[in-house]
Amino acid sequence: MKPEFAKYLQQDSILLLEGETKKQVFEDIVQHAATRCTMDEDQIRDAVWKRERMMTTGVGKGLALPHIRVNGFPSPLIIVGICKNPVADYKSLDNQPINLVVFLAADERDQEAYLKLLGSISSKVKEEGVIAEILTAGDDRAKIQEILSR
Repeated sequence: MKPEFAKYLQQDSILLLEGETKKQVFEDIVQHAATRCTMDEDQIRDAVWKRERMMTTGVGKGLALPHIRVNGFPSPLIIVGICKNPVADYKSLDNQPINLVVFLAADERDQEAYLKLLGSISSKVKEEGVIAEILTAGDDRAKIQEILSR
């Protein structure tokens, strides 16, 4: 069965992130997200950093799951970012550099759907070997989408 989030994952939202810092990586994600929704970069940036100040979204083992809920967000947005350079300043829970960022933005009115999506992302990327397989795929967006969709 396909993971719940896979229906929102599009190949053009799989990015090779060039940044070396959390701020640079977030900026690339924010810029891309703004092209995919009705919100502007400042609104998205503010929401991302507000969430990050509450608690790091670096969950460990090289994975970060930044996520925001925003009023009136048209449909869930998933962005997968492969870090070309491991992001050492992310301050993940295990203090390890981040190699993979999976960003979720969704409407705040449907918390149950939001949590279901976040849970499906987390379950998939925490499967044994998935992160390594994604990183090995490099910039092959079709392959990464296939890995995350199975």
